Amino acid sequence: MILPVNATFTWENNITVGYEEVQWIYTETYDEANSIIYKDYVDVSVGNRDGFINAWEVLKTDVNTRSALQNSIIEQMDVIVNGSSENIVLTDVNSRMSPELLGPVMQAEVITNIYTTNYRVLYPFLEAGDSNICFIGEKNTPIVINMPKGISVNSTEGIDNVSVSNNGQVVKVAGSFDSTGKATVHFHLEEAEDIVASVPEVTEEGLSGEGRILGDEPYHDFSLAGRIFPSLRICNPDSA
Repeated sequence: MILPVNATFTWENNITVGYEEVQWIYTETYDEANSIIYKDYVDVSVGNRDGFINAWEVLKTDVNTRSALQNSIIEQMDVIVNGSSENIVLTDVNSRMSPELLGPVMQAEVITNIYTTNYRVLYPFLEAGDSNICFIGEKNTPIVINMPKGISVNSTEGIDNVSVSNNGQVVKVAGSFDSTGKATVHFHLEEAEDIVASVPEVTEEGLSGEGRILGDEPYHDFSLAGRIFPSLRICNPDSA
């Protein structure tokens, strides 16, 4: 079978900002047709090219994916506070590979992989007054940013079809990354002392390394999935 050049996917971003931590959850989904391309890549790149994905090959894909994602973020931090990533530390990278990866390569399945990155935010962060936080992600993909209570959103940049809601506990900013892939929330905090961390305690051993401090330097202008799987030429259909 001759496979298409690109595998397309849908990509969703759910980010939770706490007083000392940030958690970013990526949900990557391949439909049935594109899952064959993805599974063929796994079989060729980490498997034995026998047309079947076994548990060991899924495990190797998991390890390689987490390593590639970690290295990509260490090379260039994707969370920026007040114009700098100097006080952001990547603490761990996790992934949950879709069980539908198992089985024959040519068996079409809907594949959903979930990647989670956790960051420790060092002082100063969420001080009373005006601040901003920026996220660099996959352009033209949905994004939800959950900000802690006490925050009022002044404005946003780089988010299309943006909406802001407040249920008293979480301020939710929703929309899509625009064509730049760089979303910024400008906000005001009344009192930092009343804010509590709103992401789970990080318990796994950190995978941290010193990321490059990002100010006005150019940032990645190609897909995160493309950085994780550079040989596959995976692309988001809206960002190609």
